[in-house]
Amino acid sequence: MGEEKSVKETANPVKRTAGFGVIAAALLGTLVPAASFGAETDWPPVQAGQTTWAPKLYGFCMDVADSKHRSIPEQARMLRELGFDGAGYELWLGEDLDKNLRALDEADLKVFLFWVVVHLDQEARPYKPEVPEAIRKLKGRPVTICVLLQGLPPGDPRGMDPAVKALRQLGGLAAQSGLRISIYHHTGDWAASILQALDVVKKTGHPQVGVNFNLCHWLMVDGQKDYRPVLRENAAKIFAVTLNGAKLGSKTWTNGLIQPLDLGDFDNPQLLSTLREIGYRGPIGLMCYGIPGDARDYLERSLKVWKTWQAH
Repeated sequence: MGEEKSVKETANPVKRTAGFGVIAAALLGTLVPAASFGAETDWPPVQAGQTTWAPKLYGFCMDVADSKHRSIPEQARMLRELGFDGAGYELWLGEDLDKNLRALDEADLKVFLFWVVVHLDQEARPYKPEVPEAIRKLKGRPVTICVLLQGLPPGDPRGMDPAVKALRQLGGLAAQSGLRISIYHHTGDWAASILQALDVVKKTGHPQVGVNFNLCHWLMVDGQKDYRPVLRENAAKIFAVTLNGAKLGSKTWTNGLIQPLDLGDFDNPQLLSTLREIGYRGPIGLMCYGIPGDARDYLERSLKVWKTWQAH
């Protein structure tokens, strides 16, 4: 979803721990229900009898550098065979949406995330005209539509009004289909930082509009800061999460800020414990952008680590 860029050295003190279950178990008696943070967090609904925190895991951007160049149906079958719960993709439009959704349905694989670009320098038509119809077709699916805000330099004040306008439009469309809109903070985009994205969400003031927490982009842009207060203070508006293995202080994506879960020294179990603490109930995306080699290999390795974290 973007070219490799440099990242400043980070002083993040977080170290890897044994597993999120060990830490999170101590929180079980004091876990704050997501509903207490606002009505818009009641998604997905809590299942009857649900007492454990076991977020679903889906593959995201695993097709970008896959040496096998698998088709969408092949990717869906691979993810299901490995044991993933779903996938995330760029929003398909027109007949491609119908065709690819059928392929995922046939593989019994859910799609949890679609991303789409909003061009802030094209206020008359900030997104493709097929987007509203695509959102309508997704009604009944557990999908979050993630928005990349592009067309202006990061933080350019000229972007605020068109961003708010477009997000309110998309929020209204999403509400009609039971979906949600989430700003995908992305290095180099207008909303490069989650902190800026949260400010945009506040100004938008729409219950269906929130933000992603994308680990790799957090580390690239704000990695010298502690993410935990940000998540705790904005729990009601964290609509989507992506993570991966990451090497703290790295200046690259590949083999740096984006790696399989069995590599890197960022403490993902602590991140997961924080998400549990704030009552996050959505799925979690495994970011695979730019990881070289056979996608099946690094997906399988990451899932093995994920299962050990859940077992503790």
